Amino acid sequence: MHTNQVYRERVIVNNGPHKWWHHRWFKRIAISVIVLIVFAVILALVLKFVVFAPKKPETSTTAATSLSSLTTTISTSPSSSTTTTTPLVTPTTSLPQTTTTTTLMISTTSSPQTTATTTTQPTEWSITGSMTNARYEHTASVLSNGKVLVTGGLSINYVALNTAELYDPSTSTWTTTGNMSDARFHHTASVLSNGKVLVTGGANHGTINSAELYDPSTGNWTATGNMINARIYHTASVLPNGIVLVTGGESGTTNVNSAELYDPSAGTWTTTGNMSNVRQEHTASVLPNGKVLVTGGSNDYVAYNSAELYDPSTGNWTATGNMINARGDHTVSVLSNGKVLVTGGADHSIINSAELYDPSTGDWTATGNMNNARFRHTASILSNGLVLVTGGAHRGTINSAELYDPSAGTWTTTGNMSDARFWHTSSVLSNELVLVTGGSNSKMFLNSAELYSLFQAN
Repeated sequence: MHTNQVYRERVIVNNGPHKWWHHRWFKRIAISVIVLIVFAVILALVLKFVVFAPKKPETSTTAATSLSSLTTTISTSPSSSTTTTTPLVTPTTSLPQTTTTTTLMISTTSSPQTTATTTTQPTEWSITGSMTNARYEHTASVLSNGKVLVTGGLSINYVALNTAELYDPSTSTWTTTGNMSDARFHHTASVLSNGKVLVTGGANHGTINSAELYDPSTGNWTATGNMINARIYHTASVLPNGIVLVTGGESGTTNVNSAELYDPSAGTWTTTGNMSNVRQEHTASVLPNGKVLVTGGSNDYVAYNSAELYDPSTGNWTATGNMINARGDHTVSVLSNGKVLVTGGADHSIINSAELYDPSTGDWTATGNMNNARFRHTASILSNGLVLVTGGAHRGTINSAELYDPSAGTWTTTGNMSDARFWHTSSVLSNELVLVTGGSNSKMFLNSAELYSLFQAN
């Protein structure tokens, strides 16, 4: 028993170290397995999110707010003039691009005065007060007090208007003034030497021959003598002697070649020599020599290229050189150099051509074409001698505008109007702004008005 007991005790004693080593190795294996699992998880995460992750698009700065930082101003002495080109590197931001940086080249030219270089052209057009009535085929006349008188025209539902309103450039507002005796559209309005405004003809449920006078000092209209012929699509020109020459147009259903003279001192009309051609939608311009140049127009939907001259001293018409292009619904501007610029219009198609008439030779020469073909547009001579053409129609109504430089014979685009419009009006104000009013955008008649700034354009 003793021996067995000792044996058993030895076995027990010897078995103690064996069980200790067994647990130790088990713990080592377990820890190793856990470490391997953790390592495997970490490796998997690294592979997934770092090694094999798709590359996100990097970004570069193109925020619109950064454009202001691109303006560079350099001041130099009057004797120096240099041009510098500076690369601008923008840092990355949140707008997706394909590169991490963007390099922009800014060219800045110094001059005797401080010169600011900007990346965008300033806006030339600004909205001003709207007219009380939407109007189309109306008139606009700059009065001696600087205000603009707008009369008649067609409005909503093609109703002819007898209303008139005044635009005040100092307040940019419109106020109503006295109504005309007759509602009328596509009439004429002429500012007389006494400051009154003569309105003639037009149509309202038929062509009319009436004429009336607006007195800016009272805001009232008074009837004056009726024209000998009822007319629409005619012209009216104030001659150097103060007499008003009315030519052509449509009378009833017939186009006419007749002309007549209005004497403001007597309030009466007398006939004068007839034009060589029957014309409507033509133009008439008083030349520096006092004669009147009539160009183009149409009869029975056929446009003319002919032109003729009226001599107030004799009351007679003589033919002059033919235009290169036949056209109606065009514009004519007498330039400061005495030549006459004709733009656009329509024949069998709407045209973009322009040409010059030289009164000293009676000949026409081509000049640069407009960027847009257009008819029923406007043309205004600016104080700097440039000619501003606005709107019109060609495959829809146009909101574009462009400038003609007589010294170069070329056209450059300028800012677009806020509204596309044709058969609108354009008036050069005493503050050198150009006021554009009304017209149609082919969907509705407009009461909106906007201003073109010569200062921003130059």
